[in-house]
Amino acid sequence: MKHTSALIVTSLAVLLIGTGCQSKPVSETATTSESRQADAPFYVKPGFQVEAEDGRLWVLKPGEKKSGKHVTLIGAGPQRMTVKAVSNDTALEYLATKQGFEVEVVDGRLWVLKPGEKKSGKHVTLIGAGPKGMTLKALSNDTALEYLATKQGFEVEVVDGRLWVLKPGEKKSGKHVTLIGAGPKGMTLKALTRDVALEYLASKPGYHIEVEDGRLWVFKPGEKKSGKHVTRIGVGPQNTTMRALDMETLEAYLAYQP
Repeated sequence: MKHTSALIVTSLAVLLIGTGCQSKPVSETATTSESRQADAPFYVKPGFQVEAEDGRLWVLKPGEKKSGKHVTLIGAGPQRMTVKAVSNDTALEYLATKQGFEVEVVDGRLWVLKPGEKKSGKHVTLIGAGPKGMTLKALSNDTALEYLATKQGFEVEVVDGRLWVLKPGEKKSGKHVTLIGAGPKGMTLKALTRDVALEYLASKPGYHIEVEDGRLWVFKPGEKKSGKHVTRIGVGPQNTTMRALDMETLEAYLAYQP
């Protein structure tokens, strides 16, 4: 009877803790499957444990724990979430992490490597090109530019200093559109259609973009188009008109610089 009572008390305690918790801890590692990561919240990145609460995002590397002694980067995370971490390097590495690259912050500078590459004294340096204005280092200029150009949902390739942007399944073609100087570091951008190019240029972490009749819709996850919306003329890439369900979302999107 005492054993049964203990089980009941334990179960109630677990239930109360679960219902009372307001934060959303999510644990991810570098071995996370692609399918699981696709279903994860927009702020999840491999190799980090993240916990979102009231618009703030705790970012921890394996073995780290939250502490009263930490750094805070206001508005630096996806959807302008404030990022908290136990060290500045952890916060910056989180912001810099992109699929297909290994990143490391050393003395406030960002190293970007392809899998299998190692840091070398022979490298290229792009001053102020990384997140939060970090200097970026890579073994080649093409790797640095490809890193800067990489966005979720697109395949990118730097060819002769020009940036090809493709949706999954698309292939380069002689029939394409060209936007001179529109890419990162002033690269000329090529895509099969103008809509793909605009969607790419407008893409930012934490937001979903749709192109409709040359206009750009911006949504938070789970939102859908509605007749009730706000419009700002000429504020998007290539002076496109942008729409959102409310002005708060649109203003936050425009202010966010990944």
